[in-house]
Parts: sequence; C-alpha cells; structure tokens
Amino acid sequence: MGLVALPGAALAQTPVGNTPDVNATPQDATAAPSQSAEAESEIVVTGIRASQARAIEVKRNADSVVEAISAQDIGKLPDVTISDSLQRIPGVQIRREAGEGGAVNIRGLPQVTTLLNGEQFLGANSVTSVQPNFTDIPSQLFSGATVFKSPTASLQQAGLSGTVDLLTRRPFDLKRGLTLSAAAEGQYGDKTKDWNPSANGLIAYHGERIGFLASAAYSDLTLANSFRGLQDYGVALNNEGGSATNPGAFAVGNNGVSRGTPVRNGAGTIIGYDVNGDGDANDSFITPQSHTAWNRITSRQRFGANASLQIELNDALRLTADGFYTRQTQYDRTAGFQFQNVDWLSSPFLPTKSRDTGAIDSNGYHINTVQQYTYSLPSFDSYSETFRTKSESQNYNLQLDWKPSDTFKATVRGIYGKAKRNRDQAYTQFSLTNGRQWAYNGVGNYPASVGGDRTFNPTGYQIYSQTATIDYSSGAPAFGFSPGFLTQAADVSRYGLKTISSEGNQYQNGDIWALRGDAEWQANDQVRLNFGGRYSERSVDQFTFDRVSPFYAGNRDNAANPAAGCLVKWKAFDVNLNDGKCAVLDAQGNAYTAGLTRQGNDQIFAGLMKQYGLPAAGAPTLWALDPKAMDDSEAWQNKFYPGSQNLVNPADSFTVNVRQISGYGQVSGEGELLGMAFRANGGLQVVNTRLNVRQNIVGAPQPYGVSGVDAGDVVTKRQFTDFLPSINIAFDVTDKLRARAAFSKTMTVLDFLQWGGGLNVNYAINTQVNPARFEARTADSRGNPNLNPWRSTNAEASLEYYTGRSSLVAIGAFYLAVDSFITNSTELRNDIPDNDGVIRRPVVTNTLAQGEGGTLKGIEASARQSLRDYGVNGFFGGFGIDANYTLSLGDAGGVDLAGNKMPFQDNSKHQVNTALWYEQYGFQARVAYNYRSKRLVSSNYGGIAGLAQYQQPTNYLDASISFDVTPNVTIYGQASNLTAETERYYLTWPDQVFNENIYERRFIAGVRAKF
Repeated sequence: MGLVALPGAALAQTPVGNTPDVNATPQDATAAPSQSAEAESEIVVTGIRASQARAIEVKRNADSVVEAISAQDIGKLPDVTISDSLQRIPGVQIRREAGEGGAVNIRGLPQVTTLLNGEQFLGANSVTSVQPNFTDIPSQLFSGATVFKSPTASLQQAGLSGTVDLLTRRPFDLKRGLTLSAAAEGQYGDKTKDWNPSANGLIAYHGERIGFLASAAYSDLTLANSFRGLQDYGVALNNEGGSATNPGAFAVGNNGVSRGTPVRNGAGTIIGYDVNGDGDANDSFITPQSHTAWNRITSRQRFGANASLQIELNDALRLTADGFYTRQTQYDRTAGFQFQNVDWLSSPFLPTKSRDTGAIDSNGYHINTVQQYTYSLPSFDSYSETFRTKSESQNYNLQLDWKPSDTFKATVRGIYGKAKRNRDQAYTQFSLTNGRQWAYNGVGNYPASVGGDRTFNPTGYQIYSQTATIDYSSGAPAFGFSPGFLTQAADVSRYGLKTISSEGNQYQNGDIWALRGDAEWQANDQVRLNFGGRYSERSVDQFTFDRVSPFYAGNRDNAANPAAGCLVKWKAFDVNLNDGKCAVLDAQGNAYTAGLTRQGNDQIFAGLMKQYGLPAAGAPTLWALDPKAMDDSEAWQNKFYPGSQNLVNPADSFTVNVRQISGYGQVSGEGELLGMAFRANGGLQVVNTRLNVRQNIVGAPQPYGVSGVDAGDVVTKRQFTDFLPSINIAFDVTDKLRARAAFSKTMTVLDFLQWGGGLNVNYAINTQVNPARFEARTADSRGNPNLNPWRSTNAEASLEYYTGRSSLVAIGAFYLAVDSFITNSTELRNDIPDNDGVIRRPVVTNTLAQGEGGTLKGIEASARQSLRDYGVNGFFGGFGIDANYTLSLGDAGGVDLAGNKMPFQDNSKHQVNTALWYEQYGFQARVAYNYRSKRLVSSNYGGIAGLAQYQQPTNYLDASISFDVTPNVTIYGQASNLTAETERYYLTWPDQVFNENIYERRFIAGVRAKF
C-alpha cells in the first residue's frame, strides 16, 4: 500500500515490506499493519475519513491507553502548530498564545513529556521546563502524534499524566519511488489586515534498500493580540484603616490630601478613613499597580526542516538516521498606556463603586471587590515594549534495528539534542504629566555638558488637576477622561520621555543526549519479553541579565568608580543618583537625575512616534514610540545612554544537570479468560536520577535598580531512585467491544527553575519621602534544590466500541494520586534591605515548598462516527462527526479568599471538542468547536494567599474547506477563531475583573500539490 505524505496531512509510522519495525519503543504502539499484504494495491490514504480510520486503528491495536492524530487531523484544520491539533484529543488542554496553540496539558496537569519518534525531544520553548510548548514547531513536518495516557514499562521518560510522541516522516513509510509534494498559502488577520506567506515541501525516495527524505516549512506571520484591564504585575489589598503591615493606603493621597471621610473613636482620634461611604473604616479593597490598554503585534518568522535516511543493510539490519531542526524569530511589539500607582504607600485609585464580599482579610478587614475606580491622575504614561525571542533547536537520532529471527529483535539507539532561547526586552515610556511629583519639583539636575538643569515636561498637565474613571461593571474596562485631557493626549509635544530600560533578558541553553538498547524475545505465540536500558544526561544553563548604563563618569562624588560612572537599570527621570554606594552630586550637593528628558516632538524621535487607538471604550488616541524602533534592544539603549552593560541577575541565573540511568523488564501475553480474548503487559522500570544544581548566592542589592551582586555559588548534589511498575490489560468482550484497565506509577522531573532559581527582590518607588527611594516590597525565592520530583500513582479503565472502520464510541475513567505539589508559601523576612542597603520593615517573601498531595479524577467520552460505516451512501454518506468530552476533577487542597476549593492550576473541569465533517466527490469541509470551562491561573496572585486568578470559559470555532481539482492538486481555505473569542480573567470573584486578551480572526487560502 503506497502512502502519499502531504504537507499538512500526517500519516502514522508504518513498517515496510517483510522487515517489520524492530524498534521496541513507543513506536510500536503507532505502527500500522505491514504494507506487504497490500503492496500491489497502491491505495492512496488521504482524506478526513481515512485519517479518522487510521487514528482509530492506532488506538485499537495499542498495548496501552492511547489517542492519535494523523493524516487530515494535521493540516485540514487551521492547525499552524501541533498544539492546535492535539487540543482535539480527549483530555488534552492547550493555551493559546497570540491566537496559536502553545502550552499543552494532559488531564489537567502540565507535567507532560515530549518524545520525538519514541525518544526524548528537546524543544526551544521547553529548555528549562517539562510542559510542552509547540509555538515554534510547524505542524507540517509531522506524520502524526500519539498521546500515551497509560505508560508501559518500555515507555521510558513518560510524563506524570501523559506523554506526547511526535512522529516525523521517514522514507520507508512512503510508496516506492519518488514522492514530491508542496503547498503555498497566504494567511490574513482581520485586525492586522495583512497577508502573510507560508510554504512547505517534501521530497522523498524509497528504493529497494535505501530511502531518503527531506521536508521543510516556512512561515512569516503577523498576529494581533490586544489587552485591557489591570496590569499583570501588581495587586494589593489596601485598607481604609491601618495595621502593622499596611498603614492604610487610602488614608493619604499622593498629593498629601486625606481621602475619604475620617472615622474617629470615642476619644476623637482618627482611626481610619471611610472611602466607600458605609460609615466605617473596616474595609479593604483590591487595588492594582496599574490599569492599562495596549495593542500588541506578534511577528513570528518560523522555519523547520526534517531529514531522514534509511538503509536496509541486509535482511536483518536496518539503519535509520534522522535530523530535526527548528528556528524562530519572534517579536512581541506592544504600544499602549498605563495609569500608574506611583508608589505603594498610598493609592491614587479610589474605589467609587464596590461590593462587600463577606470575606475577611488577614488583618480583619472586609474584602470588597471594586467595579469602578476613580483615578486622581498623578501619572499617565504611554509606553512601548518589545520582546525579541530567538529560538533554535536541533534533534538527531541514529538507530540500528536488528531482527535475526522471527523470535528476536533488538534496537540500539543514540540521540542528541540541543536548544537555545534568547529573549531580549526593551521598554520606553513617555508621560503626559509635568513631573512635579518627581526629582526636584519637576526639574532634572544634569551636568552642564549634557544640558544642565531641565524641566521634565513643561507642556504636560499639572498632576492631580484632573481625574479619570475606570469602570469594570460591564465586565470590560471603560475609561472616562475630561475633554481637556483628551485634547492634550492628541498632542505629541505634550509627551515627555520618562523611562528607558531593558530588564529580565533571559538566555537559555540546553542539551540532551541518550544511549539506549531495547530487545524483544518471542517466547511462544502467547508470550513475549521486552527488556532494555538507557543512560541520559540533560543540562540547562540560564543566564538572566539587565542592561545597565554608566552615568556621568568623572563627576563629583562618584566614589564607587569615578571613571565608569554609576550603573543604572531604570534610565528614568524619577531616579535620583543620591545613593551612598554610588552618589553623583553637583557642586551644591544636589543629586543628578538618571535619564535626560526629551519632548515627544524632539528630532531624535522623528518618524518614530505614532498615534494608536486602543482596545477599550473611552480610551484616548495617544502617541507612543513605534515598538519596532526597539527591535535591537542593546542598540536602542546605546543610542541614548552609550556603553550599556549586560549585568547578571543572579536570582534567575543557574545551571542544572540531570543524569539518569534506567532499565526495564516487561512481559506481554495474550490468551483467553472467562471466554474472552485478552492482551496484557506488565513490567517494572527502575530509574536512578542524579541531580547537580548550581545556584548563585545573591549579595547586597545595588543602587538604582541594579540586581544584587553575584556573591558566589552554592552547589547541591542529590540522587534518588524510583521504582515504576505498570500494568495494562485489554479484553475483547465481543468482536466490537474492548475493555481496558491500567495501573502505573510515574515520575517526572521538575521545571529546572524550581530547582535552580534564587532569591529575587521586587522594589517599588516611594515618592512620599524626599528624595524618593526604591524600597523592598516583596521577594520571591524562585528555586529550592531539595524539592522532590513529581510523582503520581495512576489508574484507569475504559470501554471502546468499534462500530466501523472509521467509527468508535469510547468512555473511560481515570484517577491520579499526586504524591505532593510544589506549593507557594509566604513568610515575613526581616533580613531584606531596601535598594539603599537599609533594612526598614519585614518583607513578604514567596517561597517554594514541598506541599501536600492531591488527587485528579475524571471521565473521558468520545465518539468518532462516519455515516458510511452504517451503510449510508450518496450525498448523506459523506457526513461524519468527531466529538469528545472530558470531566476533570482536581483537588490540590487549597481554598481561595472566597472559601472555594481551588482546582489544579491550569486545569479546566469541563472540556468539549466537536467536529462535524463532510467528504465526498473530492470536496472536504470541517467545522470544529472547542470549549474549556474556567481554569485556575494562579492561586496567590500578587503574593496574597488565596487571591486566585481565574480565566473564564472559552469557546473557539474553526473551519476548513478543500477541493481536489485533480488527483494531484488541492485548493483549500481555513479559518480560526471565527467568533473572535476574548479571553477574560478575574480575581476570585467574577465581579473583580482582572483583564482580557483579545485575539483576531485568522484566514488561510492555499494550494497543495503532490506527485
């Protein structure tokens, strides 16, 4: 049987001729029957119905509980990434990034291992993590994918809740002779309003004893994704009254004026301020660091290539060599505005519409959700931000399959992979205020050589002279401004350059290599023995840094290094260089200001300032820097502040090395029990893990936002051994009905940041003191090398009813008992100084700890039906359906501030996938719907225990249509996110709106040819 591989149309791995696939690994579970029986028929396996039949065949013949996608499941829907296709499998949940499928969960857990043709895969978006993220991997390079939900002992490197095995094409999978195929398409977004090119192609030759294949895919996409709501980097519970840890954020506004009505005790002493008009001062309110709205354009230039060589050295030996390469350059360019909370000791956001939730915070105050904020406009900033992410991965495989007899076969295999992901950030901020709250009453102090004293923004509005409102009552933010303010916002000359920075830049490098051997001995017709061993080593190095600039070298009182100047991270007008560790003072003893201001209409910004309309009701049309100007972050910094340096952030820089030695033995058999035919396998895998973690010791903080010095290394070495049994059994109750049961223990390593990260302190500016200073507000202990890996005990049972070649009904139940979770706990630390080195207060520190265990249980139901399997012919015989439902119930033991049990993070209780398809007379059409119920994003947002961030339910509708113009040429069209779904988030209570992601509709038109 000849199988024609189409770009975007995947095929399951298929052994060829009389030499079966002797790879005793997960490849076996996806192997279709030998081609030899049908070698002369030259049947071309294409189309939706054929792909559904192949996926059902993989599931039916597998030794464990698996799901598969193949053929038209990849490419006949708008599946740009493999994640888009995987989401249609029962129990698989994904997150979309810029509208494309990204991170993958299985049964609500992210601890999912990714394999490539049965061995571990290292992707550029998963250098330090376990959870797969496939945004950089073109789907057209794959022949299919298999999701293993219950492992066998021979499935080494299995995930906690499941394993994704990505399958590339190999030449012996294709028809004899030469195969050529190619596709070209254009993609269009209804917000970007631009056509983007995409192309892929394949060439392969299958000879008598040799075959080679090469395929490649390229796309250059521009994706629109906008945002509105609370800024995602800070929320506080602000009280009307006072406490030891919060003196009452609403007591005094930034302009020194009391806010709200004073509340006095019997002695007449003010004990707080009533800001919501209920007559008391015992309320607390969720208030943000900032409200914002922005437009983001994500540009992804993606390239992938795959090559494979297969040689039958003789009738018993086959050599296979594979290479897989991906490269992506991504720019996330953002332009928008911010209402900034200019410090953390008072709040300019007055809650003018709120609701008492009945919950009590840790200080005894009533927690209120806020539906409307009134903002006294101490700061209104336009800002632009660009992230440039360059990622690259290479994965190689060399294997020798040996089958000297009908009863024995073996495989020796070596793999090597390496990946890197470099992310650079650049940020530029303009303010519409006159800056009177900063520096010296709005005047910056500079050396005479660079202009001397200069007013920050003489045409900006006077602070506190105006107000704005942000109303979330409708579920989406609506902004209100005075007409005078809107007039100012439309005038570019009224903007003053406030901040330039580049922080949190992150370079990740990783590699992996493994050597393994597998063998199978067929004892008799009913029993076979599998055994093997594996050695692997995986290393990761993460370097996180900020771009800092030397200021005013050679000037007075630069005691630290007069020649080099003071190093500054936030090149900002509101940063005064008065820190004793490196002060820069003029002759009168006044500190110079970091950041020489310029007006928005300055010649240096000619052609770079643009007007933007923003995705929120009432939002002003404003001026912001074109984010493309910051594509080269280092060059942009040096344009204003020459000599920038890459200074390590020790807390987020580390090295982790994991070595594993494993071995397994597995017995498989078949027979008859209670009148029913059965197949079963049982085995034990033993894994010894040796962990070597190098963390940086974070020294004293440096002035002006610079991270604490790298004070040396601490190295932790550990090892642990896991015994992982697994049992799978399947009964043929009837010819059509199969019952399965499985039991296993699984182990998965942690994300390497959870082992290697150090202590990171978050600073906020306090403008209530003169001069202003940066104070330690919270801290995060990012890693703990003594944490244990993820471990779980899994059980499941299912029934599968096969009603035809392309039809199946299945239902199953699963149960996972996770030994322990990595939890976020908080503690008050008294040893963390402010940025000037002075310890002034306890600092709430988020730490990682070994938490209690939890359980995840649920039900999966699926139906794949083709009317032709029921004898329906003619027009109606072309219809079919592919539908599934997953119920996933998780209990991690935590509760949110409302007293509700929190589910597993990132898990949705309900998930539905439905695809209605039609295939007849060369015409194919498909409409697919995906639903996820709410999911928990974070359990302790902003460091506030129990302040849970949830995502509301999502609904996505995709469609595709194609027509075979000739047997070799197909034209097609696809569409994704037809309903223009908006992702909505809230904090614990649905009426405490958090923010929204807004994605565009995407359309594809293309042509595909094969020869």
